[in-house]
Amino acid sequence: MSKKWLACAVATLFVSAGLAISVDASAQQRPKASATKATAKKAPARKAPAKKAPATKAVAVPAAPKGPVGLALPTGANTLGAHAALYAAYAADVEALNVASITTGRALTQSTERIARHLNSDRLALGMVAYGAAWAATQDEFVGEVRKLEARMGRDALIAKLRGEIAFARSLPGGEQAAQLAARALLADAAKIQEEGDAFKQAAYDWQKYAWAKVSTADSKARNAALRTLVAPVPATDLAVNFSAMPEANLSPQSTQMRTLSLQRSVRLSTQSARDGITLAEPIRAWSPIDRMVSLAALSAIGGPADRREDTEALMRDPRLVSCVNSSRLNMQMCNAATKQPYERSFCLAEHPLGEIAKCMAKTVR
Repeated sequence: MSKKWLACAVATLFVSAGLAISVDASAQQRPKASATKATAKKAPARKAPAKKAPATKAVAVPAAPKGPVGLALPTGANTLGAHAALYAAYAADVEALNVASITTGRALTQSTERIARHLNSDRLALGMVAYGAAWAATQDEFVGEVRKLEARMGRDALIAKLRGEIAFARSLPGGEQAAQLAARALLADAAKIQEEGDAFKQAAYDWQKYAWAKVSTADSKARNAALRTLVAPVPATDLAVNFSAMPEANLSPQSTQMRTLSLQRSVRLSTQSARDGITLAEPIRAWSPIDRMVSLAALSAIGGPADRREDTEALMRDPRLVSCVNSSRLNMQMCNAATKQPYERSFCLAEHPLGEIAKCMAKTVR
């Protein structure tokens, strides 16, 4: 009986083993099909990175340049005057433009580079504010009131208030007149810059009659790369010195007139009659870049630009104006990247490093 039972058990064991082997074999044959199905189901997951491609492209947009923002100045130098000279250098390059003298694509490229080099750092935006401040500081009543306030408050307390409340300086006696001087200087220059831009925009149409202006080129990438690396040279010392004169300890009509004449000689883009002819349709907006210029003029009245460089440069930096100049730079680069013929590049020069900068300056009062 026990032998029969043992035989039955062994037979059952082989049958079970056979079934197990059969099951394992079939399981080993099916994974290919099931693996294929699994792969097919996971395929959509692999497409997910493709959806992120636009984000990767967005990173490739040129960022703001990391070039020098301020200037390497010796201790005690007037940082306000040195930065105003940076704007004066841009204005001089605009003044030197001559549409009629351009008869080759290379000449047009040189003119573009000469203007575009001023946009590759924040210096131009800071220079505009410093230049306006230099004009505001020629308002003697305002300068005198600032010095009286310094005597009452103390120098450190006054500087802290000027930096913390941008609109405060313009509320002082003579402050509104100082703001008007700064606004007229920038608006008169902006009108002249826009005039140059309009001339180059018209040339973009006129030059289409000439063969040299219609020659297709394939060097747009190289030209664009060159535009991004250009840096305007530091202005000559004599130009910076012309802006360095802070209001004298003993104000007089003669000394103020000397500083005014120095400003007129340093930036000849617009004339005094053009500045006097500017009429503001609306009051200057509070907390505008003009208020920074008046605050800097007040700082200049107490000698701040010579020994309080950090405070001076903080007041010079207007975020909206810096952003406006940076937008002009990016738009210029994108415009040039899309061009193939010289006459098209004339439009880019007209529209961005000239026209947009003029608009940035006009916005300082709004």
